[in-house]
Amino acid sequence: MGKIRPEENAVCIWNLQRARTAYISGEELNALERWGQGENNVFADRLKTLGLIEDGERLSVKEAIALSRDKKAPRNSFCAPESLHVELTGYCPLDCPQCYKDKRKSEPLDYDFLLSVIQQAEDMQVFQIALGGGEPLSYPNLHLVLAEINQRGMASSITTSGFGLDSHFLDELIGRGLRHIQISINGSNEKIHSQSRDGYEYAVRALDLLKKTKVSFGVNWVARRDNIDDFPDFIKKMKSYNVDNINILRYKPSANETYEENRLSADKMALLFKIIKNTRSIRLKTDSAFGKLLCHLNQRVSFMSGCGAGRRFLALDADGFYRPCSHVSIKERADNLYQLWYQSKYLDMFRSIGDKIGEPCAQCDYLLGCYGCRAVVLGQGGDFFDGDKECVDSHYNCWR
Repeated sequence: MGKIRPEENAVCIWNLQRARTAYISGEELNALERWGQGENNVFADRLKTLGLIEDGERLSVKEAIALSRDKKAPRNSFCAPESLHVELTGYCPLDCPQCYKDKRKSEPLDYDFLLSVIQQAEDMQVFQIALGGGEPLSYPNLHLVLAEINQRGMASSITTSGFGLDSHFLDELIGRGLRHIQISINGSNEKIHSQSRDGYEYAVRALDLLKKTKVSFGVNWVARRDNIDDFPDFIKKMKSYNVDNINILRYKPSANETYEENRLSADKMALLFKIIKNTRSIRLKTDSAFGKLLCHLNQRVSFMSGCGAGRRFLALDADGFYRPCSHVSIKERADNLYQLWYQSKYLDMFRSIGDKIGEPCAQCDYLLGCYGCRAVVLGQGGDFFDGDKECVDSHYNCWR
C-alpha cells in the first residue's frame, strides 16, 4: 500500500513507486471508509489498481480516516508538506543561461541542520524530500543524507544536470536509498539545449547510465519559446531512453535573460496544450505553475490544483532559509518545522492568494485551481497579490 496520512476531513495516500499523491475527501472518502469497514466498491477497486491500497490494509485506512475527523490544517493547505524541496548547495560548475540562482553562493547546507530538518519532516509525515541545487551531486554528505531519508521511511529524489555522475557513484546513491532521479535537459539536441542550459553531454551520459538500471528516472524540461517546436522530437528521444516521465516546467524570470523574449506566447502555449493532450505513450507531468493549462487539461479544479507553494510543498535553501517556493525571494528562518508550517505569515500569504488576487484572475472560473504564478508576477515587478497578466486567456482563447 502507499503511505496514508490523515488530513482535515480527508486522507492523502502516497504511491512511492509512481511518486504520486491521491487526496481523498467528500463522497470518495465515504466510499473508502466503507471499504475500510469491509465493503467492496468501485472506488476502492480503482485505488487498488493504482497501487494505493491493498486488501490487507483495511484497518490502517479505517484508523487514518478516523484520525482525519479531528485534524486541523492551515487554511487552504495540507496538514504537512507533501514534499520538502532542499537546495543542498548553491555551487554548480555549469553556466546555464536560464539559471535563476545566485551563482555567488556556493556554501553547502549545514549537514547537522539538515539532519534535524529530516527528523522533523518524518515527525510531520512528509512523503518525499527532493534534493537539488546548484548541483546536488557535489554535496559532500549526499550519500549520508540519502541513507537518513531512507531510514526514516521517506522517499528521496535528486534533480541534477548529470555532472559528475558515473556508474560507480550512481550505484552508491541507489544503494543508499535513492528512489528517483530527474535529469535537467532542454532539447533533443545540443544546439537547442545550449540556448538555455549548459552541459548537454552530461545529461545525455546520465540518461545512458540510468537506462541500464532499475531506478526510477525522468527529465525536467523547461517550456520556452526557443525549444517548444522541438518538443515532439524531444519526446521521441526521451522514449528511446525509457524515461519514466517528462516534467514540463514553466519558464520563470531569470536575471540572465529577457523574460518576454523566452516565455511562451499564446500560440505556443496552445501548441504545448495540444502536444500534452495528444501524448499517451509517455507520462507527461505538468508544473503546478501552469495552473490554467492544468485546469483546461483536466477540465476541473480541485484542492490539489494550482500553485502548491506553501500549501503542498516547502523549500529550504542552502543558507538554511525556508521559502514557500525556491523561485521567490520571500524567506525566513525557523528551528521548528511544524510551527513554521502552521504559523508563518509568509506561507499564509500564499494560502490567501485566492481571497486577495487582482485581475485578470479574480473573476476567473478557474481561480481556485490556478492562482497564477507568484514567481512570474514578482519577477516582472508586480505586487504579490497581482493577477497573472501573462495568462493567455486574457489575450484570446487558445484551448482548442
